[in-house]
Amino acid sequence: MFDKILHEIQKYNDIIIIRHQNPDPDAIGSQLGLANILRNAFPQKNILTPGTELEVFDWLGKMQQVPSNKYKDSLVIAVDTANEIRVDDDPHFKDAELIIKIDHHPNDDPFGNINWVDDSFSSCAEMIYTLADELGLPVEKESARLLYSGVIGDTNRFLYADATYRTLNIAAQLAKTGIDISEISHQEDQMTMEIARLEAYILENFTITDSGFAYIILEKDLLEIFHLNPGELDYAVPLIGKIDEVNTWAIISEKETNKFRCNLRSKEIPINSIAVKFGGGGHPLASGVYVHSMDNVQKLLDEMDKITH
Repeated sequence: MFDKILHEIQKYNDIIIIRHQNPDPDAIGSQLGLANILRNAFPQKNILTPGTELEVFDWLGKMQQVPSNKYKDSLVIAVDTANEIRVDDDPHFKDAELIIKIDHHPNDDPFGNINWVDDSFSSCAEMIYTLADELGLPVEKESARLLYSGVIGDTNRFLYADATYRTLNIAAQLAKTGIDISEISHQEDQMTMEIARLEAYILENFTITDSGFAYIILEKDLLEIFHLNPGELDYAVPLIGKIDEVNTWAIISEKETNKFRCNLRSKEIPINSIAVKFGGGGHPLASGVYVHSMDNVQKLLDEMDKITH
């Protein structure tokens, strides 16, 4: 698989690396980290990284504008993106001559011409480092900073069960480049005053059922009071799970009128089948889906409550 991916990378002059909507540090770190690795290894190639700009992740790096007609003769590499519908980019990415998918989510939608998908990895950043290491491509300090950000982002600084010996070994190799691991952790841990107030509201107002399922619905009018920047709400998603009595939880946020983003989480019981049932997906213990009515939100909450029994 590694040689097959390298063969395609060597063939194309234009390579466009894309990732998922509502990106997290793993999506951006994998995207920009792979771009840096390829730029250093193949300086003659044109490596592009499009996507929505989120101020909360400016510390990781900036995105690029890519004209729609640029895709036609290019190689597209989609990182950390389980489903085609979740790609954060111009839909013309499908015009690419070849698409490679590199992802660590369950492979429910193998939309690439080449799919390297392995859900035993804790993060896509871990996969990108493995790819570079297997191919003998140098991972210098800036690439290491980006990949380390992805690793600790998706493992919540090694808190989650999918952080393995391999994860820690790769993190150590990235740290050996001289990156400031304390500063990266600080960047991922800090919050704005607006998020602090939102978290206080969530703790005062969430609901917990007899089964240990906790949830809160943040409607559009309420969210507007907190003046959050795009991407900031994600910092509050793990919060309820820190409570001993909570087994599974959901943070429901109304992004637009009657369009609800549902972040589903669990400590032990797989919940990704529920996300798939409603048109989403993700990891067994961390999944997401958009639903388009309060009735469907309630049906999803009922399913979450049942699965804990």
